[in-house]
Amino acid sequence: MNQNPGIQPSGPRAPAVKRTANPFLVWFHVLTVGTLVWCLGSILYWNWPRLGHRELTLIALLLIQAGLYVKRFILTPLELAPWWWIIYFAGGYLCCLLESLLAPDYIWLAPFYLSPMCGVLPARSAVPLTLAGVAGAELAAYGWTQLAQRSPGEWAFHASITLQWILLPVFVRRIITTSEQRAVLIVELEAAKRQLELARDRDVELATLRERERLARDLHDNLGHSLVTLTVQLEAAQRLLAADPARVSPMLLEMQKLTRRSTEDLRRSLANLRAPELGQGSLADALRALCAAANQRFGVAVECRLAENADAAPAAVAEVLWRVAQEGLTNVEKHAGARRARVELELTAKEFVLRVTDDGAGLPVGAEEKPGHYGLRGLRERVEGLGGAFTATAANHETTITARVPRLT
Repeated sequence: MNQNPGIQPSGPRAPAVKRTANPFLVWFHVLTVGTLVWCLGSILYWNWPRLGHRELTLIALLLIQAGLYVKRFILTPLELAPWWWIIYFAGGYLCCLLESLLAPDYIWLAPFYLSPMCGVLPARSAVPLTLAGVAGAELAAYGWTQLAQRSPGEWAFHASITLQWILLPVFVRRIITTSEQRAVLIVELEAAKRQLELARDRDVELATLRERERLARDLHDNLGHSLVTLTVQLEAAQRLLAADPARVSPMLLEMQKLTRRSTEDLRRSLANLRAPELGQGSLADALRALCAAANQRFGVAVECRLAENADAAPAAVAEVLWRVAQEGLTNVEKHAGARRARVELELTAKEFVLRVTDDGAGLPVGAEEKPGHYGLRGLRERVEGLGGAFTATAANHETTITARVPRLT
């Protein structure tokens, strides 16, 4: 029986196919070789020492058949040239015909020897060829006259023997094909498992990087902003210390409050909470408080224009919009040298639009890539993370930071 009927497994699939097919193949090898050896032994036993030409011819034919089988299926079961199939079946079938002519009882070797064809070729071609070969051997052994005299029982017996030898290789071929398909699925599942493991590792790494970015943004937005304010107030206090000491004490108290608030902000940022300025209040109140604090802190007239339904923004969107306003006003304080600023929040049918505008010096080219403007880069990441768009433009002596965040319906 062919160890690889019609399919040449290779790589990781071959072991699975061999494990399934080997028990059938070993059994078939033992049966085939054992049958041929039994035939040789019976000829020698019943005719020794008077071996005639007929017996010697039968022995030679059986040895040829055994040699073809051993060569094709045992010594070189894989990667054998296709023309070896022709030699095997043609040579073996010729031996079966000659054996049937010399000894009609050997007719049953024909289906036995031809049946591996059903494990090599497609069933639609192998079964007719095998039946035709068996019919030819029957005709050579018995002739038309004797075949016509057979009883229905004899025909049924011969047909059942032939059918069994045809179905056996078809069944084994089906087993091997199924094993091949299962082996392919196992290999694909193992590859998919490895890909999932790699994807999981990438997701973990990406989550770590995102968490680092989040912490960097929060530290910049909270602690960085507070440190800038403290620096400005300390410089002002230093200047007033000699000229007007009475004004220094309230400033120190304010800085003390700011320091405490910054410590709380840092703790909350590490806990991944919302912007503490929002608290349990509304976005509109948080933006108004932000504008008022900026106006008081660095003396720039900050106008606050908010849509009536500004508080319709979800929590995640509200925090991002508040961060944009905070960073925009911080840039006005640190870099712009402006006299006026404006914070606007509009709501359309599709998006939230927040703008921070000032009449200061404007942003330098490539401001987002400069270390001092990490906040702009962080804002862009926040806004785009919600599917929005972030722009920073300068025109007509005005600098405008705009965040557009889609409304989820």
